[in-house]
Amino acid sequence: MSPDTHLIIHNVMCIISAIVLVGLIVFTYYNGPRKAENIMWCFSLFFVGIFIISHVLGVNIKDPALSRNVLMFNLSNFFIGSCTVHAFYALVGKAREKRWIIILVHSAALIITLVLLTNFDSFLLPSISKLYFINYYNPGILNWYRVAFVYGVCVPLSIYTLYQQYKTRENRTERKAYASLIVTIICAFGIAFIPNFLVYDIKIDPLWGMTSAIVFSIPFLYGAVKYGLFNVKIVAKQAFFYSIAVVAVGGFITLLNYLNQVLQNLAPGFPIWITPLASSVLAVTVGVIIWRQLRQGDLLKYEFVTTVTHKFRTPLTHIKWASENLAKTELPEDSREQLNYIQSANKNLVELTSLLMNVSETENKSYEYQMGKNDISLAIDQVIVSLSDQLNSKHIHIFKNVEPNLYTRFDAVRIKFIIQTFIENAMHYTNEHGQISVAATLDGKNIICRVKDNGIGIPKEEIPLLFAKFYRGARARLADTEGMGIGLYMSKEIITRHDGKIWAESEGTGKGSTFIFSLPIKK
Repeated sequence: MSPDTHLIIHNVMCIISAIVLVGLIVFTYYNGPRKAENIMWCFSLFFVGIFIISHVLGVNIKDPALSRNVLMFNLSNFFIGSCTVHAFYALVGKAREKRWIIILVHSAALIITLVLLTNFDSFLLPSISKLYFINYYNPGILNWYRVAFVYGVCVPLSIYTLYQQYKTRENRTERKAYASLIVTIICAFGIAFIPNFLVYDIKIDPLWGMTSAIVFSIPFLYGAVKYGLFNVKIVAKQAFFYSIAVVAVGGFITLLNYLNQVLQNLAPGFPIWITPLASSVLAVTVGVIIWRQLRQGDLLKYEFVTTVTHKFRTPLTHIKWASENLAKTELPEDSREQLNYIQSANKNLVELTSLLMNVSETENKSYEYQMGKNDISLAIDQVIVSLSDQLNSKHIHIFKNVEPNLYTRFDAVRIKFIIQTFIENAMHYTNEHGQISVAATLDGKNIICRVKDNGIGIPKEEIPLLFAKFYRGARARLADTEGMGIGLYMSKEIITRHDGKIWAESEGTGKGSTFIFSLPIKK
């Protein structure tokens, strides 16, 4: 194999690795945009990407001094190591406990980098030709700091941290998760070490080391999806696989364009339009496939919800008829109270079923909003009265701070549904003898309604997801196993149709939560 061909293969492998890293960063960040472990792992992968890009550019530059200047980005290795340590301490929940180690590692990476930047020759001398490379790393006297810091400090510290968790975990699945991650890290950093041999004139092809991102991605993604590492959620998996397809196609198109340039150099008469045509056909084909899959998923959801809600209506109608017939008979006072409760619950369920159908068919005009001038304070009173038995059974105290005569135009049934959803959620996620406060005030040109509880609270990273369809947080699923995760989504749809706003607030787990909506004043 000629040196030129060998260099082309090396460059292609670097491009593929860089594309894989972009996919991994997106995947990791998407699954936990506010999690420290996800953020630091994204930074670690980002610095790996800087190294790979600077590497492939530097070894292809003919000027030795310019090549050395580009390869100086190899200093990113120090931050790969420090961010990896930080990510794994955060993953195992020891970031606060080990904060001084984290600070020390980050500080060491920064100080060493700044020192080496003041004297390029101490880290890298002007590049020289090695193997099939036009120019390659020519190490300075302090270049070994990089290897010592990453492989002598950061990698052992990361593996030890994971191994400690592996030993102490009693759950077999958790042990497998940490074992999987340990093996992944050993393989990734082990393969990534290969380019260092040629740096120190040991003639081992660095090409194999440039596959580390690809090799790493397979066990990492397997562990992340199978064991939930880095907070992977079921709802994210389908989006992840689509994003991988898009990244793969983007990478293939990049390779086609690169090969087109190579072919132009090797065969000047080669038609330049073939590669762009192939890229366009591939992009359109994949786009159509993904669009059809997403559309098919939406159709299946629509059919499922429509079928279920229609099936609900028949037994609900029978319950209504039976309860109405019973109401015409003589019943003891206790039985009549229970019958009233059944009728009220049935009415609420009928309204919920209608709203559920409206979720899948938001543009359907068969269930129009009945807008009229109504009083929010009256709607709140009616909802609280309808839920009084449930509040009493759980010994929950409810406090009202509602201004009277809060009139505006809204659909009374739907707004009461939102208030009921807020209060019922507060009941479900608050312990017995808890407290719920309901407030409604006039704030400029808007009516603000708040329902606050002192219950289980909401982690900050879950707040942006609360109003997504069928979403339920982990603690919410434990506290209330029967919820569907649809009430808040429908509440958002209703408020949107009223030109209002809806949001949630919480200081965190165990600190209660507040759900708020606003309605504009309309004559």
